[in-house]
Amino acid sequence: MTMEAEVVGAPSPLRCWSTEDVPPRDALAYWRDSIGQVMLELDIEADGRRGFSAHLDQGSLGPVTANFLKATPQCVSRTRSGISRSSDEAFLLVHLRQGEFQFVRAGQTTQVRPGDCLLMDSRERYGVVCPLPTECLILHLPASWLRARLACPETLVGRVLHPAAGWAGALTAAVAALDPADIGHLALSPSAVAEQIVALLALASGPVGMPRSHQEQLHGRLRQALQDRYHEIGLTPAAIAGELGISVRYLHHLFAKQATTFGRELLRVRVERARTLLDEHRGADQPIGEVAARCGFAEASHFARCFRSRFGVAPSDYRRRSLTHGEPSD
Repeated sequence: MTMEAEVVGAPSPLRCWSTEDVPPRDALAYWRDSIGQVMLELDIEADGRRGFSAHLDQGSLGPVTANFLKATPQCVSRTRSGISRSSDEAFLLVHLRQGEFQFVRAGQTTQVRPGDCLLMDSRERYGVVCPLPTECLILHLPASWLRARLACPETLVGRVLHPAAGWAGALTAAVAALDPADIGHLALSPSAVAEQIVALLALASGPVGMPRSHQEQLHGRLRQALQDRYHEIGLTPAAIAGELGISVRYLHHLFAKQATTFGRELLRVRVERARTLLDEHRGADQPIGEVAARCGFAEASHFARCFRSRFGVAPSDYRRRSLTHGEPSD
């Protein structure tokens, strides 16, 4: 089933997808499949009790694809499996027009508000939480095309570009002026408009000579890998190094540069996740041993020692205090 349509009469026809004529029970599945085919393969979840609806208008700016999107509340994830099934490498420049969302990447959460722009990398895992109905423009920028015009675009990924901040203001104003109704009738050619936008993006990135180092990028990927795989009992430095394509020795070097170790960081992620689970009322009856296993601990006794060392209280006492008083310990 497809709700795709074309609006003819512009130099480049506008393509449209909508859940409007899809049965409500099929709307989310239809939307997930459509987005995967025409933009990016994503995991999309929504509260079915509230009903889900979405609409996408897609037009061309030469090498850049403009996606005008409206959707009810949803949670979106770019996962390892989605990346492995994608041959397309691209950056996504998001301009939020209505609503708000949280961008979660490498263990860091960034708040994005109306008027802001944010650059995402399709090769990275990330999450987007939209608690309100959202309207945005997503510009799909081919990676090779962007890199030929902007040195090290990875340094901009995850950084919010605010409308009141210098050249970022000029960028956000330019993309805010794009509208699906006139995208085929602009005074400049579509390719020229795309060049203007990427020039403003380059100016918004700040002075030259300040790219994020390769080591800093690897640190971000290391943090993300630990967040993704902390639950694996027996997770080793070799497994993470293999995933990132680096040697075990270099992995240890990267952690040492941050005055920490692989074991210490993995333990921190695990006990923090355990604390979150112990705070949840819906899991109040879950045995402590099961919590330990879900967080990658082979033995409940080892988990209890590590948890007490970090938070100064036994896991069972922590949960009792949290659920009784609603005041988790720091």
